Amino acid sequence: MSDSGPVGFRVASDKPFLIGLGVLGGSYLLIIVAMVLADLVFLNYADQPLLGNEMVKQGRHVDSGVTVVTEKGRRYFFRAGKNETGLRSSGGAIFGTGLFTATDGEVTLLAVESGRPVTASLRPEVRLSGIAVTNNVATLTTDEPHGLLWGEFIRVSDADAAGWDGVREIADTTLHQISFALDSDGAQAGSLGLSKPNPLVQALRSRDIRFSIKLSLISCTLTTLFSLWVAVPIGYVMSRFQFRGKAVIDTLLDIPIVLPPLVVGLSLLILFRYMPEWLSDFVVYKWPAVVLAQFMVACAFAVRTMRVTFDQIPQRFEQVALTLGCNRRQAFWRVIMPQAKGGLLAAGTLAWARALGEFGPILVFAGATRQKTEVLPTSAFLELQAGRTEGMLAVSLIMIAAAAVVFIVARTLGMKRIFA
Repeated sequence: MSDSGPVGFRVASDKPFLIGLGVLGGSYLLIIVAMVLADLVFLNYADQPLLGNEMVKQGRHVDSGVTVVTEKGRRYFFRAGKNETGLRSSGGAIFGTGLFTATDGEVTLLAVESGRPVTASLRPEVRLSGIAVTNNVATLTTDEPHGLLWGEFIRVSDADAAGWDGVREIADTTLHQISFALDSDGAQAGSLGLSKPNPLVQALRSRDIRFSIKLSLISCTLTTLFSLWVAVPIGYVMSRFQFRGKAVIDTLLDIPIVLPPLVVGLSLLILFRYMPEWLSDFVVYKWPAVVLAQFMVACAFAVRTMRVTFDQIPQRFEQVALTLGCNRRQAFWRVIMPQAKGGLLAAGTLAWARALGEFGPILVFAGATRQKTEVLPTSAFLELQAGRTEGMLAVSLIMIAAAAVVFIVARTLGMKRIFA
């Protein structure tokens, strides 16, 4: 007997449906991959030359090529903009984006089209004009303004004396001078090379960002522990018991998920105006405020995860344990919790990851004070405010790496069954 169905009936192909699913799901996945790749590609992982002031007046409209006076034999860094194709020396040599050595006394920007504003950049490489050492503190004098600030880092290389080479933190700086500490056996050097370390090295060497990494790890871990401590009993009660007002409580538990983060921080700030003064002074704009702000948002995700976990565990297991002589507490710890280990791990992972990315409530309730309430999202915000885009992206990559490591560890320890 044939199973082809009624005469004239044809089963439609599943291919259009599956292709539609693949396109919709794949587009979201591609966006995620594209965002991460964009961060990875944007950063320049090589050391950068130390450059002086901009030599091109950007933004002006020109009818012909812009000519810039250069010093023969000196190195310059050129970056072509969207309206330029390169540089041409008076001798006819063509230079593209990157370092080049001037062979003549002037260069001309090659415009894509006459009349467009200048968007290219041309800056001289800074050269040393003096090296001095006093009490193991080196002071370098440059012939051009170097643009470095106190607390930034510089890489010293090819020094002709011991104790110089390496990444150094700038202790003091003026327009034409850079000071940093040498190793204890540092001697007078006659020549050396200078460059700016790549943004990842600078981020990992920065005391501010290292503090934010430390505070993020501590606060996220505390937030996770507190969230699980609250989520397990609430999830169990909401899953196993029926009582008056349950729908209202269920709605209240989801409020931190749907509220804008800034509103959560503002609400906490207003709440602590009515708290005892000693408690407010201890929490607000201090590190406990970071943990509390993270907890208020992350705990809601942990509660929801634990409730779903307990819903998936059949109640008959617990009922059998009760009929065999266990009380409610013994049945919970000996029967329910061993089966909820995967959900517990999932709730902890989600809480930790959510706490790591929290920014709005922390900014309002704890502030953005360096080496006090600064966590990784705050570091990214402060780097962006200071105009250091590459520093911000370096912090973002640290956050991505931290989240990826936590998720990989969680899957390795057993969460794979939940998310697979």
